[in-house]
Amino acid sequence: MEESLNNTVKTILKVSMVVSLGVLFTACGAKKIQKVNIVIPQPPEEPRLFYVNSYRGGSSFSESSAVDLFIGEDAGGSFGNLGKPYGVDAVGNRMYVADTALGVVFNFDLLNKKISFIGDKSEGKLAMPMGIAHDSNGDIYVSDTKQKKVFGYTSSGQLKFALGKKDEFRRPTGLALNPKERRLYVVDTKAHDIKVYSLDGNLLFKFGKRGVESGEFNFPTNIAIDPRNENLVVSDTQNFRVQIFDKDGKFIRKFGQLGDRPGMFARSKGIGVDSEGHIYVADAAFNNIQIFDDKGTLLLFFGGHGTTPGKFVQVSGLSVDANDKLYVVDGMKGVVQEYQYVSERWKSENPVKYRELKSMKAQKVERKETKHVPLNIKGQKPIGSKLKKEMLHF
Repeated sequence: MEESLNNTVKTILKVSMVVSLGVLFTACGAKKIQKVNIVIPQPPEEPRLFYVNSYRGGSSFSESSAVDLFIGEDAGGSFGNLGKPYGVDAVGNRMYVADTALGVVFNFDLLNKKISFIGDKSEGKLAMPMGIAHDSNGDIYVSDTKQKKVFGYTSSGQLKFALGKKDEFRRPTGLALNPKERRLYVVDTKAHDIKVYSLDGNLLFKFGKRGVESGEFNFPTNIAIDPRNENLVVSDTQNFRVQIFDKDGKFIRKFGQLGDRPGMFARSKGIGVDSEGHIYVADAAFNNIQIFDDKGTLLLFFGGHGTTPGKFVQVSGLSVDANDKLYVVDGMKGVVQEYQYVSERWKSENPVKYRELKSMKAQKVERKETKHVPLNIKGQKPIGSKLKKEMLHF
């Protein structure tokens, strides 16, 4: 009787919502959704990246789920949307997104346009997932900052192992996996170090400690691997810099400083490296993505505060896949934006699309959302014409 009553109430609510939304969608129905064309930098400069798509969840794959977007579906429904995502990782036609608010990993099947979940079962149930990595077998590794553990799952979502004995981690966040060495790198933010494990869960070694010297950390958050040489690239967040190490944790170089000018950082988070060695760094304070070469020279940046594609409200996680697709997480909007880096390989494989990018005309830029607020920090460097010219050579 109670179940029947609940179903009746749900039906009444849905019918009421349909009637209420009828006016809205009738008014908006005549407006077609236009394709967003964003090329970075804008024409007539040589295109380096272009916007591909945005993903919110199940609604990204349905054109007829307007009602469900407003009132949702039963638990486990196919139209679940991201709450507050942070980490992202992609391989092939799969994209994995760690949602800190909902306590699950969204498994986006981009080819078949379906979504499933990892970490929602009783065994290996997640609480606050943040970092994600994958291996060549399709197994998924997830850090959980609330439970202070790192979980390993099979491609089907079954628990493989759980790392995190008492006091082993203080706050595990970013993850990276070296498939050749079969090593899992775990950034332990509050321990100010990086712990390195074999894929069967054994601790191999760790490196780093709290400090400001080379090789030391101050609340590091994210890590990525340079696919060319297996070097580790780390967001040393509260030291306002990026540090680079070899696969065994030996320090190589660092770049960056606190400031609000290009090439500087305030709250660096997600980090990734493409096939040509370019380093992408997301800064949550400025809501932008800065791109450097492997020596730390700034090449390009884009973003800024805003709600439209190409803008961010609270940028966080970031990753670059094997095809040089860039995935950027906007935590506050609950969206993952996808971009394509225009590499030399991509140009040769997509000559028609490349010519299309080259022929595009510049669009008007709305600048109201990009007001500059100085941090008034000593040592800030002005934006010089030399820097602007160098950035155009990327």
